[in-house]
Amino acid sequence: MKIRIAAILVLAICGTGFYGAVRSVYAARARDEYRAAMADVRAEAARRDADIAFYAKRSQEDPAGAFDKSQLAMLYLGRSRATGDFNDVLKAEQLARNSLGLRRSHNIESFAPLISSLLSEHRFTEARDVAKQLVAEDSLEDSYRGILGEVDLEVGEYEGAAKAFTSLSAQSRANLGIAPRYARWLEIRGNSAEARKILYRTEKLADSARDQLTREQLAWFHLRVADIELRNGRLRGAEKAIRAGRAALPNDYRLLAAEARLASVRHDWQRAISAGDSSVAIVLDPATLGLIGDAYAALGNAAKSEEYIRTMEVAVTQQPGAYHRAWSLFLLDHGRRIPEVTRKIQEELKTRRDIYGYDLLGWAMYKQGRYAEARAALQTALSQGTQDAVIFYHAGMVERAAGRPASARASLERALAINPYFDATHPAAVRETLDSLRREGVN
Repeated sequence: MKIRIAAILVLAICGTGFYGAVRSVYAARARDEYRAAMADVRAEAARRDADIAFYAKRSQEDPAGAFDKSQLAMLYLGRSRATGDFNDVLKAEQLARNSLGLRRSHNIESFAPLISSLLSEHRFTEARDVAKQLVAEDSLEDSYRGILGEVDLEVGEYEGAAKAFTSLSAQSRANLGIAPRYARWLEIRGNSAEARKILYRTEKLADSARDQLTREQLAWFHLRVADIELRNGRLRGAEKAIRAGRAALPNDYRLLAAEARLASVRHDWQRAISAGDSSVAIVLDPATLGLIGDAYAALGNAAKSEEYIRTMEVAVTQQPGAYHRAWSLFLLDHGRRIPEVTRKIQEELKTRRDIYGYDLLGWAMYKQGRYAEARAALQTALSQGTQDAVIFYHAGMVERAAGRPASARASLERALAINPYFDATHPAAVRETLDSLRREGVN
């Protein structure tokens, strides 16, 4: 007993030095792990660039070679995911088209990079047309139906997505290529719990197959877990997935952006700015720029906030597709350029009629006081049973403005139940509105 007390006294006296030494050891280990990971990243990038040079040379020497162009398209897509270079996406699209133009028979592998590049360019209708052609080439291949199901989700063809995903075998639903797509469909259909289980199983499977994946691919599977955890308010799970992803790819701009979102909902504004800046230094993502702007605003630096918002606007003009949804939501939330945003939303809904487009439309109508139209749009946004706190928040605020307090309370309570951290500032507005409704005696 005396020895134990003496030991405790020694630790009490020397604790600062002891724990400081422990922290130094962990910091040194983290630096070593980071350096090793970055060395592997650079080596992997060098191998990829060498492969690109190899197939580019072969393609030039044999212009009629469909295989080389298909391989080159996939390599460019891989590099675009790792670096965020949109020019590589455009190269991949052209090469995949050229390959299919040279030969369609025995060249089915060229469809996938073409579809992926079109999705990256926000050309969703064209991507769906190509995905349908892919399934027509081999309707028995589960992976092709999984791709079509994913594209159907993007354009809001939910009956087609259901047909595609329910036709998959249980074994196919569990493989690395299909499972994340299937999980997203389950999430849209309101089964977030099962979607989380699938993504965690897939993350574990990816970790066990890390020798067969690039670091970018491994990081992506961790990112999928982080995303769904953030959407469901599971901040510790999101933090763990982000940390695992960055261990695989420390400078992944997508994981850095996710880290900024996590810090933002925790009101850790300096960390949000730091992680966000690291992300946009690689890729000028409008959503992350807006997040940094809001973080500076929360810190009382209005000038710096406006600087990031102006940068965000410039970045949006360089984005592919009709418009950037994150930018539109930011503008609506901040009461900026609402008629212009509304027109762009309505234009996109002509070809991409998914629930998130209708959610944006409902929010835009709400901002203009057009509550009947807002309610109709939000009802469509909720039609698939998706458990998304942002949609329920929008629906609740619309119901409140439309004079339907009981429905407003139900929707707002549902938003907080799904995710009390769905945004850095909006949950506080939800609680204030609910307090007001309770004072009014709304049950």
